[in-house]
Amino acid sequence: MPNGHDKNWVRLCGAIDGFYVRYGLWPARIRIFPASLADIRDHLFTPEDYAKIIAKVSLISDEAPMVAEDDLGGSYSYGEEGFASPRPALRAAEWLGVHPKHDK
Repeated sequence: MPNGHDKNWVRLCGAIDGFYVRYGLWPARIRIFPASLADIRDHLFTPEDYAKIIAKVSLISDEAPMVAEDDLGGSYSYGEEGFASPRPALRAAEWLGVHPKHDK
């Protein structure tokens, strides 16, 4: 489990990547702990980059450990399943097109 300053970003990407590996599609939403969502929204990204993220995938404040879902019942829980193997060729960070503030 990642523990660096961008740990919530790494976990979010892990949920998205896991969903993509399982279904071959990007998820519609991520259910995420409120504190993790606040970290991503308020600390890790500029408002412009956060807007880019939520334009592609909804982030839903919930007592869930980074669960990626679609509208057809598909889900992938990073909190329960960890990182997917193999990793997808196009990773979540590339798909979203953003990087945490101090990675730029």
